[in-house]
Amino acid sequence: MMNLKATSRLVCCIIWGLLQSGWLQSQDKQGSKYPQDFFGSPLDIPLNLSGNFGELRTNHFHAGLDIKTNQQEGLNLYAVADGYVSRIKVSPFGYGYALYITHPNGYTTVYGHMKKYGEKIDAYVKAKQYELQSFSVDLFPDSSLLPVKKGEVLGLSGNSGGSGGPHLHFEIRETVSEKVLNPLLFGYKIKDKVMPSVSGIWLLPLSDDAAINGKHVPVNLTTKTGTGKCTLSSAAVPTVHGSIGFAVHTTDGYDGNSNRCGIYRVELRVDSQLVFAQRLDRLDFTTNRAMNAHTIYEKFKQHRSSIHSSYRLPGNPLDIYETLINDGVLQFNDDKMHVCEYTVYDYEGNKSILPFKVKGSTHSGSPQTMKAPLAVWNWEKDNAYTNENVRVSMPAFTLYDQLDLTIETSQKIQNTCGPTYLIGSNYTPVHNVYSLCLNSSKVPAQHLSKAVIVRFDPDKSKLHAELTKVEQGWLCANPNYLGYFSIQVDTIAPGISSVDFAPNMKGRSQFSMRISDGLSGVDQIIPKIDGQWVLMEYDAKTSRLTYYFDQARLMHGKHNYELTVIDAVGNKKVFSGAFEW
Repeated sequence: MMNLKATSRLVCCIIWGLLQSGWLQSQDKQGSKYPQDFFGSPLDIPLNLSGNFGELRTNHFHAGLDIKTNQQEGLNLYAVADGYVSRIKVSPFGYGYALYITHPNGYTTVYGHMKKYGEKIDAYVKAKQYELQSFSVDLFPDSSLLPVKKGEVLGLSGNSGGSGGPHLHFEIRETVSEKVLNPLLFGYKIKDKVMPSVSGIWLLPLSDDAAINGKHVPVNLTTKTGTGKCTLSSAAVPTVHGSIGFAVHTTDGYDGNSNRCGIYRVELRVDSQLVFAQRLDRLDFTTNRAMNAHTIYEKFKQHRSSIHSSYRLPGNPLDIYETLINDGVLQFNDDKMHVCEYTVYDYEGNKSILPFKVKGSTHSGSPQTMKAPLAVWNWEKDNAYTNENVRVSMPAFTLYDQLDLTIETSQKIQNTCGPTYLIGSNYTPVHNVYSLCLNSSKVPAQHLSKAVIVRFDPDKSKLHAELTKVEQGWLCANPNYLGYFSIQVDTIAPGISSVDFAPNMKGRSQFSMRISDGLSGVDQIIPKIDGQWVLMEYDAKTSRLTYYFDQARLMHGKHNYELTVIDAVGNKKVFSGAFEW
């Protein structure tokens, strides 16, 4: 029997080994290296979330907390700690009016979708907007210019940019690396006794000979009870052969809240062995688009299904995986029953468990009959293909997996100059932009400068124009999707209409215009009063431009207003009118 001294030495060795392996750190959801009492609240109301860190969003994991503002704009936003304004970004898209505060402890906080900046920040921003003659600005003030104290009002909450409703988008980033961290690591408390919801699992064949129930197609198994101790709807056990990947459809919620948010951690065990684990503590913006490789991309594009794959595609650069045996790809080549279990956690430790079984098989599925590809592209290498109508080239690491390149013609897009080309599949994600050129010979010469490459998204029945250049008989663009492409000609000028512009605006504080463009997209917005550029705030969601009368820059009296809008191929529309203020 060991003596006390030897036992203590053994325990210390075990703990040291666990620390070295990272196991203990991975089990500590608070992450003791993060300060727990340094940051205050950005709002003076209880924190209630409409979106959380790591939630699956279009082309990215959500990088912060979406904090509810009681369905209204105009709440005070507070600096959560001493620091200085290090960046101010104004855009009609994305975070809208956004503010970045750098703090002395190595972190930067971000406040997005604001309605208005505080007085000193607003004065600085407007001066820069007039200097640059642009509503959209990305500014990096000197560290001594705009200091802030903890609890200072930074401005008002809003709904600017790509926001779908009034709320505050709040982030905490490492200042040096700019990696974004889960704000809950810093001690913010959200009422949460709700267990994650598990809607089902997916089984996916990942090799040519792989089969599920004898076929080379994915299988979805739904749940009958989706929280706590979950059960599948069917007791039938699927048979599996070859390289198989698993995925889980799961979301989470908060007390008294109907919003469906993201989960924190997923574990997958097969025959009692932990084969996969992921944790959403930190994200890197340079790899965040690889969310498309992490989920089942087709299902997300079609239904925004919150599916987390438990295997990693070869070119997936995400570092959210803690355990990943054989990249999560499971091999089944026996006739044995295999006991599996998913465990899904939220940040507060609430969990749901889904046990299930699969039966291995020694028999592969029916052989795949597929059209021979034009080329087989390696995700780690530069790739290019050219024929008389299409040129496609991708730098290394644009793909997440091998691509069997196919190019097919169709009439998917109407009113085009030439056929529609299906480049690969619209359900194959890409990580970066690539080069696509289409032969321009079918475009009338007089309209060549107005021609654009367009992409059709069949899941949304929506047409997207790519920024296009003319290059020696080709039209070239840099899309970040595969799918349906063709050429259209845009000869129609943008639209401008008055919302409330009037000849007599005495006593008014503002007026608004609405702008639009049918194809290539708005490129330039040039508002002027008496021949001088003026600031008009642009809300892309509503296509509205608003001018706020500024006594420091405009005298009372009679004035001439002119608004010029130019689209991406140079079509121009001008609105002008006289008014008195």
